[in-house]
Amino acid sequence: MWGALGEFSLGGRDPGLASIAEPWVFEKLVSLDDAGELKPLLAARVERLSGDAILVELRRDATFTDGTPVTDEDVIRSLQPSGLRVTRAETGLLIESRGRGLPADALLLQAHVFRESAGKLMGSGPFVVAGKTDTELHLVRRQPQPGRVNDVRLAAYPTPRDAFAHTLKGDANVIVDLESRWLEFFRGVPSLRIVRGSGHGTDAIMLNGKLARSERLRLAQVLASQQVRELAYGDAECSEKDGSNQGAALPPGAPLRILSWGPFERLALAARRALGDRGGDVTQVRPEEALARMRAGDFDMVTGRPFRWPPSSMALVWRSDAPDNLFGYSNPDLDRAIDARDWSAAEAALRDDPPAAFICTRGQLAIVDARIKNPRLGPYDVLESLPDWEVDQ
Repeated sequence: MWGALGEFSLGGRDPGLASIAEPWVFEKLVSLDDAGELKPLLAARVERLSGDAILVELRRDATFTDGTPVTDEDVIRSLQPSGLRVTRAETGLLIESRGRGLPADALLLQAHVFRESAGKLMGSGPFVVAGKTDTELHLVRRQPQPGRVNDVRLAAYPTPRDAFAHTLKGDANVIVDLESRWLEFFRGVPSLRIVRGSGHGTDAIMLNGKLARSERLRLAQVLASQQVRELAYGDAECSEKDGSNQGAALPPGAPLRILSWGPFERLALAARRALGDRGGDVTQVRPEEALARMRAGDFDMVTGRPFRWPPSSMALVWRSDAPDNLFGYSNPDLDRAIDARDWSAAEAALRDDPPAAFICTRGQLAIVDARIKNPRLGPYDVLESLPDWEVDQ
C-alpha cells in the first residue's frame, strides 16, 4: 500500500489504508456479487423486503476470536453506529435505515460486526491482528490452514511510486489500485502476474460546489471526454467510449487548481492539459491532506473515485448533508430522486447539475505473486476473498 496506514474505521468516516484488511478481521453481514446483488457473508441468508428493509438470518457457526458465538445482540449493537435500525423478526433480523434519505443496503455494505471486550475489539473473521507499527500491519490466521495464506503483512510505503518499485523488486507479493501505465513493467516478470476483476468504480474529478452550475456543466463536458481518457488511461481501459464532448471549450477565467492524491496523478495531469489556459497547478498530496483540504474548501477540483455502485451508494456522497458529502453539494432534485429510490432520475439530476466529471469506469487491477493459484478481486471490497486464496506448496 501507499500512504499512512491509519486505523480500522469499522464503517466510520475517513477510513485509513488499513481498512482494506477490515473484512479479514471484522466480517460484514453481506457484500455484493458482480451483478450488484447482496450476497451473505456473516449472514446465512439475506432477503430484500418491500420498501427499504432487509431481512438477515445470522450464520450460527460464527465465533469471535475468544471462541464465543456471534449473537443477534452483537449484530444489533454493531450496526447502530452505522445509521441502521435492527429489530428481531420471526425469521431473523430486520434491518432498516434510521434516516429516510440514506438507503439501508448502502449503509449495511459499510458496516462490520464486532464485540468489545476489556477495551479491545474482537471480530469473527479468519484473521487477527498480531502487531502494528506506523508502516506495517501484521495479521495471522486464527486457525492456520495448509495451502492457504496464513500470514499477511500490510506494508505502507510513502507514495504509490515507492509501492510500485518495491513490488517490482520482490519486496511485496500483492499491489492493488495502481495506474494502468505501470502494467508494462510487470509483463514478463515470472514471479508476478496481472490479475483483473470486474469493477464499477468511476475515476472522477470532483468540482468545488462554489463554482457556478454553468461552469460545472462546461467543466464536466471538457473533462469527461475521450481525449482525457486516452491521455490518462490509454486505449481500452475505460468502459466509456463516448467522444461527443471532444472539442468543448471553457470560457475565459482564472486558472483552476487541481488537487490529486494516490493513483490519480496521471488523471490530474491529463485534466490540466485538457483545460488549456484554465488549467492551474496540480498538487499531489497524501490522502489525509486531500481530505482536510476538501473539508476546508481549499480546492477547485480534486481527483477521486466517489461511490456510484451500487446506485444506492450515491446517496452517501451526494445527498445534501450525507456523511461522505465533503464538497458542499446540494441538489433538491437529486435528494427527491434518492428519497424515492429512483436511481435513473438521480443520475439525470447529477448530469443536469454535475458535482463532478465522471471520467473512467474500469475493472479492478492487481499485481499478485505467481505462487497464488486462484486470486480473485471483489467488485466491492477488492481483496475480500484473500482468505480463500490458495498457495503453491
